[in-house]
Amino acid sequence: MSQVHSRPSSPKPQGILTCEEANLGDGTTPGAIYFVQNDLFALPRSQVLKSGFFREMMESPHLGNSEEGTTAHPIVFDERTGITQSDMKSCCAALDIRAFQATPKFSITEWASAYRLANMWEFEQLRDYILKHLNKSITDPLKRIEIADDLGIDQWIAPALAQLCNREAPLTPAEGVRLGFKRFAEVSRLREHPRQRFQVSEYEKWLNKRAVSNK
Repeated sequence: MSQVHSRPSSPKPQGILTCEEANLGDGTTPGAIYFVQNDLFALPRSQVLKSGFFREMMESPHLGNSEEGTTAHPIVFDERTGITQSDMKSCCAALDIRAFQATPKFSITEWASAYRLANMWEFEQLRDYILKHLNKSITDPLKRIEIADDLGIDQWIAPALAQLCNREAPLTPAEGVRLGFKRFAEVSRLREHPRQRFQVSEYEKWLNKRAVSNK
């Protein structure tokens, strides 16, 4: 197996350990090891215990044993989980950035990957941190709707649809495809007001809730 991943930058972050360090077992920060797509990733147990998902796994006498989470018996996320190496790298790097208060240089795709795992694994503080930066990174309302649908960020959708209602330029056929029929029809309905544009907040109040949810 290849080495445990860390960011290639220097100095090496405290949150990501090498394989040897992860198994020191010094009683302070023993690492938890994860296996994803034929590679190993490690985090100190102090970080892992911030996750509601992993905390239950590590602390419950009914789940696993003392060997679980070591290089010999890593916690495996196979293809059925949908978790990729790219997702893990993004999540580990987000933990690193937050710990070091560094300036994030993530793409939208990287933020989205990190958010997906932070939300799935109940890293509440990390999830909120990622959401704040993801929110700043996306200004296009259509892209916000797509990301919101993908990640389950429901609170983004109505404001983004309201922005499209308020926009001067008409919706294009390609944008209609991206929105889906219900949302496209609802935005078109609210844009039909004869002469004036309203405040975005007004459109948001008038949106049909079923169209917003797209169900």
